[in-house]
Amino acid sequence: MNETLLPLPMTRKEFIRRCSFNLLGLGLSFQQLGAARAYLEKPSFKGSVVIVGAGAAGLSAGFLLKQRGVDCKIIEAAPEYGGRMKINRSFADFPIALGAEWISSANMQFGQLIPQKEVLQAIPTQGYNQDEEYAIWQDGKLIRGTLNTFNDRKFVGSSWLGFFEKFILPSVQDNILYNTPVRAIDYSGEKIVLRTDKEQYTADRVILTVPVSLLKTGRIQFTPALPKKKRGAIENITYWDGFKAFFRFEKKFYPSFVDYLIQPETAGQVSLYDAAWGQKSDQPILGLFSVGQPAQQYGSLSKEAFKKQLLQELDEIFEGQASRYYINHITQNWSEEGYAQGAYVSDYTAPRDIARLRKPIADKLFFAGDAYTQGYDWGNVHNAIASAKLCVNELLNDN
Repeated sequence: MNETLLPLPMTRKEFIRRCSFNLLGLGLSFQQLGAARAYLEKPSFKGSVVIVGAGAAGLSAGFLLKQRGVDCKIIEAAPEYGGRMKINRSFADFPIALGAEWISSANMQFGQLIPQKEVLQAIPTQGYNQDEEYAIWQDGKLIRGTLNTFNDRKFVGSSWLGFFEKFILPSVQDNILYNTPVRAIDYSGEKIVLRTDKEQYTADRVILTVPVSLLKTGRIQFTPALPKKKRGAIENITYWDGFKAFFRFEKKFYPSFVDYLIQPETAGQVSLYDAAWGQKSDQPILGLFSVGQPAQQYGSLSKEAFKKQLLQELDEIFEGQASRYYINHITQNWSEEGYAQGAYVSDYTAPRDIARLRKPIADKLFFAGDAYTQGYDWGNVHNAIASAKLCVNELLNDN
């Protein structure tokens, strides 16, 4: 294999900014959230709120409402909280993030919700060095360089889910109903009626935090039907497939990051990375992140077929060392998760459609989540949290 040491086409930071690893990879923080003291002010709103979904946005919305003294209930279809912030605690001697994995040091504003010092004492993070090795795999060649100005950090022994479990969940855990998928929402009357398989619930306001993929498939029926522009935005959305894998080896033979150069860019993304970087671990574990068409292709394979294909790819990149040192691996196919059905909205979606996704309906239905933003940015953990803050402010008429 020919390796070429050349100036990279872009820095790692530039690549990430363009490609956005989103809820399956990168997550930022609380940059867009307001001052914590504002949460303690009691609103004039006296009604009840039902939040659909207990992922990052749903938990954040519930936390913010509880801080304001507003009665709320969180209805979650799955048997557990967290959504796409899922982790694996058994594969390695540190938590493996099957979902959100990084945090931006430039915007690590935990203090907007919880005192910054308290968070960092409980959940340490580790930043990358500028001279960390980074490479691009293109046309059978590994183009080597360094991370340069890449500012993202890794959670050490924790994750985004760990942050929510430590600081947010205790306030809302008694308000969550699990294994309760919402089938229909009737907002035609004074009270909103939500129907599930077993019973129905009523509320004055509803915050929907379900992935756009579920709205695209019509999993929830609305009465009356959603407005035409909202339906059009949902139909226009491309929701990328998502597939992650983690391979344990006998020794480390790979750099901190390797990005595949995918053409066209709109087809998706593939990255390899040292999943054990920054952890208190001696276990060599290589992560695979993929979205879009590559993720669809990986996810369509049987477990054995995927193992064979990925080891062949790694052997080509790393001169046969992958097969030589392979021990075992795990996978996470987000497209097969019944209440996710994919990774996140494509980076190449029209901002206008994103903005229409989040627009409230009739001052009754509100939308929060990584895709329900104002159209400037979407797909990350910080988007989910910031949209929850915006959503709660709108619901309480605090704008």
